[in-house]
Amino acid sequence: MKKILTLGIVLLLTANNLLPAQEITFSETKFDWGTVQEQDGTVSHDFRFVNTGDKPLTIKNIITGCGCTSSEWSEKAYQPGEKGTIRLVYHPQGRTENSINLVAEIYTNRAAKGVVTLEMAGEIKRQAPSYPAYYNPANGKRSQSQAGILQDEYEQILNRIREELYAKSTPQQTDQATERLLRSMLPEGKWNDLDYTCFFRTNWEPADHLKRLVTIAASYTDKQSRYYGNEVLYNAIRAALQYWIAQDPTCFNWWYNQISVPQTQASLLALMDAGQQKLPPEISAPILKAMGERSDPRKWTGANKMDIAIHHLIRGCLLKNDSIVRVNADEIFYPVQIVANEGIQEDLSYHQHGPQLYIGGYGTVFVDNIVRMGNILNGTKYAMNPEKLNLFSNFIRNTYFNVFRSRYLDFSVTGRGVSRKGTLDYGDCAVLFKNLQTLDAAHTDEYANIARRFLTREASYQRSDRNTMYYCSDYMLHNRQNYDFSVRASSTRTNKTESGNGENIYGTYMSDGATNIRVNGNEYVDIFPVWEWDRIPGTTLPAGEKRNPVDWGTKGTCTFTGGVSDGKYGVMTFRLNDYGVKAQKSWFMFDNEVVCLGSGIGSDVPADIVTTLNQCHLDGDTWINTGKTLRQAAQGEFSFEQAPQWIWHDSIAYLFLQENNVKLRMNRQKGNWAKINFNYPATEISIPVFNLSINHGKSPRNASYAYIVVPGINHPEKMKAYSHRHLKIERNDMEIQAVSNRKSGILQIVFFKPDTFDNGEIKVKALKPCVVQIKRSKGKVTDIQIADPQNQEKLKPGIDVIIL
Repeated sequence: MKKILTLGIVLLLTANNLLPAQEITFSETKFDWGTVQEQDGTVSHDFRFVNTGDKPLTIKNIITGCGCTSSEWSEKAYQPGEKGTIRLVYHPQGRTENSINLVAEIYTNRAAKGVVTLEMAGEIKRQAPSYPAYYNPANGKRSQSQAGILQDEYEQILNRIREELYAKSTPQQTDQATERLLRSMLPEGKWNDLDYTCFFRTNWEPADHLKRLVTIAASYTDKQSRYYGNEVLYNAIRAALQYWIAQDPTCFNWWYNQISVPQTQASLLALMDAGQQKLPPEISAPILKAMGERSDPRKWTGANKMDIAIHHLIRGCLLKNDSIVRVNADEIFYPVQIVANEGIQEDLSYHQHGPQLYIGGYGTVFVDNIVRMGNILNGTKYAMNPEKLNLFSNFIRNTYFNVFRSRYLDFSVTGRGVSRKGTLDYGDCAVLFKNLQTLDAAHTDEYANIARRFLTREASYQRSDRNTMYYCSDYMLHNRQNYDFSVRASSTRTNKTESGNGENIYGTYMSDGATNIRVNGNEYVDIFPVWEWDRIPGTTLPAGEKRNPVDWGTKGTCTFTGGVSDGKYGVMTFRLNDYGVKAQKSWFMFDNEVVCLGSGIGSDVPADIVTTLNQCHLDGDTWINTGKTLRQAAQGEFSFEQAPQWIWHDSIAYLFLQENNVKLRMNRQKGNWAKINFNYPATEISIPVFNLSINHGKSPRNASYAYIVVPGINHPEKMKAYSHRHLKIERNDMEIQAVSNRKSGILQIVFFKPDTFDNGEIKVKALKPCVVQIKRSKGKVTDIQIADPQNQEKLKPGIDVIIL
């Protein structure tokens, strides 16, 4: 009887463990208001839910996508089975948007961690705006007095900052913007279209209040402006700052409070310090006090350290305090050194938020800050020293600009910023290149060549052939005049690409062998809302998108990740063991092609395992050569149980070297920015996509693939003259992956364990797992490169790798 009772308790506990502890289930997660009349005022909708778990459910917080939206909910604990309501309210008055596409994030104590999202849509019919024009610049006069200012070093620095602000637009454009802003400013110094209680993490509206004042202050203090010294502008700035001080807005995101707001305040005070009328102490003193108290650059690293130090340096110049200026000048240039944590690594890659590759994103902030402040402080006692300038020059010329093709960034180096609109297109960067040529005059011609690539989009102009293994970041970059190819992986030594602040929600797989294949450079620009995030180019993954489980990056799980390079050629390998999938993946990089091998592919998950060759914009024709026929393919879906010889699209050819189940889709893929970034609207967009993959089926055992990527073939007819006979796949199995290139005399081998390679021409014995590249000329070895992908030791030829 006792045994039966014990068994019953065990069964009961097991059954209870199968129930969700807390779970929120909505009757709907999307709502469309239809047409909203602005004059009718606020509209709301109730989203009804039920606690479908077996424990009390509480709503911790609701974050709405914009200050135009608010929420109402109860903080009570909802018992299992109990129903509740969340009310979302839209405030159309004083807004500028004509359509509603908003996302609200619901944070609860649900057992399944993660955010539940609610979406709202609608159209707005607005009345023509009516402004009181309380601050009318026509009621004031331009000052004719242009008294000079004593030029000490503090004023020299402040004047350079002012000139930088004036140069952002012409005086006429700034004055026109000032007129519009003044017409809509209310007497108390605020704007109706800004929500000063907004606390959302990005697109925080109160910050625009200060940015608008910078525009007005530029008109007030620029001697080229028609409103220079105009008292109406001064009164508006004074009233608006008094309103700001009284409101003291605070954002949910620390970045606004400690970086964005103080930097904008610093720009504003620098401008007003040159004004005909100075700001009274009751306004300037509390702003300077807040700037000094809210952040300390000595507690930060990398780009964040620099961002914070910049506004402190300007504060020091305004106070004419040498100690403040000197300390923060040192903090600004402090990250220009090789570090073991966040910043420039010994391989000249860049890390932020732990050991996470961030050459774009935070790396861009780092570059912009150094170039900007290097010029502003140049010639003063606070200038960057020559040793730091030399290191920075090396980083920007040999790493930073090499991740661009034309003006477009490699998507795998930009972190969570990949989910932001326009993140890959940097424009012509004219100001950056002008300042670089001033700061680093020894390399003026090199910067001019890069600037031409950005301006004209001549991707191949003056490009150098090089290959770099960034071993600190598990990233290999292969630059060629006609194309760029890169591989981004991860290991237990590095962090995967992060999510955070509602950004990059589905970027879980971005560090699992992702490849960028670029000829023109724009192959992936703004494709990400419609991407299938389980088909990131280069990866071998289970079908099914996966949300990023943790914000701010997680460590990789793989121990065998790395590669070897001689500066021109290289091979990278990545032994995947994650998500229930195992695969040995290597990329062999030569002059005109990249050989991609996969072996030992296995899975214990019930989904199809897919290797994606590419998923990029569908641009122009696609041609398929089956060996029997050559035909142009129309849009649609194609399945090849017998792999074709090659498929060509947008100047890139994909050659299949073994029988695989190849899938090609050329359709319009649909999606929205809100899916990958909560800070954008959920408006559906549709983009034509080229989607090429190999399907290994469900639960494969020891599956493999072999294909060659040949970029830079600008017409399918040229494939008739192309031959890959100089390339030979020597082995592709669980122990060894190896490719030889007879044209260049190169043999590249990945030893996944100690083994001997013998192809009848050369015999290589590896005593440890490693990656090897051997160059031969006339039968003699002229160079050998060896690397340990486990990054544990420096391997030596003749000792760890022996050529027999």
